[in-house]
Amino acid sequence: MNWSTPNTVTGFLSMAETATHQFKCCYSETKDLPSGRSITSPTFSVAGHNCNILYYPQGSKGSFIKLTFVIQCISAVTASFGFVFLDKHGKPASKASDRSIFTFSPACEKYWFMDFIGKSDLETEFLKDDYITLFFSVTIQSNNSHEEVPKQLVTGIVPFTVNEQFAELPENKEMADITFEVGGEIFTAHKSILSVRSPVFKAEFLRGMAESNMKRIQIKEIKPVIFKALLHFIYTDSVLDMPDEDTPLVTQVQHLLKAADRYGLEGLKMICEEVLIRNITLDTLISSLALAEEHNCQELKNACLGSASEPEILVQLALKSEYVQLMQQYPSMLKSLNDSARDNDDFCYIMNWKKQRYN
Repeated sequence: MNWSTPNTVTGFLSMAETATHQFKCCYSETKDLPSGRSITSPTFSVAGHNCNILYYPQGSKGSFIKLTFVIQCISAVTASFGFVFLDKHGKPASKASDRSIFTFSPACEKYWFMDFIGKSDLETEFLKDDYITLFFSVTIQSNNSHEEVPKQLVTGIVPFTVNEQFAELPENKEMADITFEVGGEIFTAHKSILSVRSPVFKAEFLRGMAESNMKRIQIKEIKPVIFKALLHFIYTDSVLDMPDEDTPLVTQVQHLLKAADRYGLEGLKMICEEVLIRNITLDTLISSLALAEEHNCQELKNACLGSASEPEILVQLALKSEYVQLMQQYPSMLKSLNDSARDNDDFCYIMNWKKQRYN
């Protein structure tokens, strides 16, 4: 792929470090990449953290592009960031992202800008000499200095304590106006915040449903640790570590994705989907594939099918009893895998043997 030379300008304040990175990519060479495939920018560094921009030409719906910002971190890092495209004349366009604030962690290193620009608009308004160009600005709190910064020097930089303050709100029972009982544990919350963040909670609280007048709601089929993580995301837009030594990480994330889908939290759902994609193994593939089909996670489904189409993996999958159950439940996936396995003699032999055995 034809990338321009990395162009990053970094500025320092005693409490934060800001970098502006130029992202430039040849459109004609990348526009036909399959859905779920991305182009990764050269790495640039901010406050000691390596960062990248991922460009998905097919986006999530095919008619839009998608951008992802990635920070590699070993502990929680809060960043403020945004970008602006250059138009076909090479000048900053009015089309720019809102400035976002997000807390990244080792379990959540990506932030998605979904369906930001339609491909037709991109082709007519934002291409110059067949190149897409944008400037990405990111500010990260620095641990290298403890000097006090005059307020006039940091105007426009949002205090990094906001997430911490919001994270404490569910614990403040005096201000809460709704209580949830989940698996024998009690959680307090605020209807106004839940309604703004979740369309499902909004419908329950504001549209005359039975829950609108309730002060206490019992939540079933969600574990307390998952519901706590759900509330944490609602209040802080970041993912909480879920300490549960008895449950594998992938299983916890699968449960969290189900909860996110249940309450219409698309941002959390995408984060869970990305974690599951990074953790696809022979042991997790079938359960993640079923989850993707049930909750309409197209990128997770594509990643699972891509892994399953590898000859050695496909044969090992066919030996699992869960594979037959999955294919019976979702026949469309059976067709996809069968198409990729036509020349795999071992797979065909195993499937024919199983068909005779179970018929």
